[in-house]
Amino acid sequence: MNKHCDEQKELDIYIGKRLRFIRQKLGLTLLEVAKKLGISLQQVQKYEQAQSRISATTLHQLGEIMGVESKFFFQGFLTFKKKLNFTTSDTVIPDYESVLNVLLVENDVADEFLTRRALSECSVNVNLFVLHDGEAVIDFLRNRLVSTNFPRPDIILLDLSIPKRDGENVLREIKRDKTLSDIPVIIMTNKINFQDMVSCYKAYASGYICKPYDYDVFLNLLNTLANYWAKSVVLPNRSHGLAD
Repeated sequence: MNKHCDEQKELDIYIGKRLRFIRQKLGLTLLEVAKKLGISLQQVQKYEQAQSRISATTLHQLGEIMGVESKFFFQGFLTFKKKLNFTTSDTVIPDYESVLNVLLVENDVADEFLTRRALSECSVNVNLFVLHDGEAVIDFLRNRLVSTNFPRPDIILLDLSIPKRDGENVLREIKRDKTLSDIPVIIMTNKINFQDMVSCYKAYASGYICKPYDYDVFLNLLNTLANYWAKSVVLPNRSHGLAD
């Protein structure tokens, strides 16, 4: 019974966070939401702070107000729950067979095409999602993009020359966030600047790659990289508890 109550509380907290994220993203005030629901401002605050449980009917109404499906408020909960409950004493079994979820952040059309092609030809099964600017990356990782159901990435391939936020800024933002900092970020660039490279490693980049001009060399490089992250190391997203 206590375990069920704990899980319900975790879910209430998560739904409250999702509600606050989408409300703020849409620029809605607590009062505006309260008026649309026909309840008090204080009650909406209680929903967001998980001090009051949201009924299925109210959640459906909130979805209509925010322009999302009710399932939006639950998306990502299992990963969130795993983070809350996972301890260093848990024994895990590595999962080397599942697809490798890769987030590619690339603004150059030609480089994106070549990277897509190379990853599709790798010996590892890669599930690829592409974003083109720094702001979109942060919004996606913090579940603020409601238009995609792509899972939490296992690794991020990050180009430095991207608009809105440059790659190094995005790297630092990811590593400052305790909910995201465990995701390996590999920098990919067309030429290596020594100071940029040192700065990125100091910001906890997991690797720094110079894209070669020869496609076969690039293919071999990405195949090696994909195999390393999928087959050689154990990642949080790619492991299962013995009790799972």
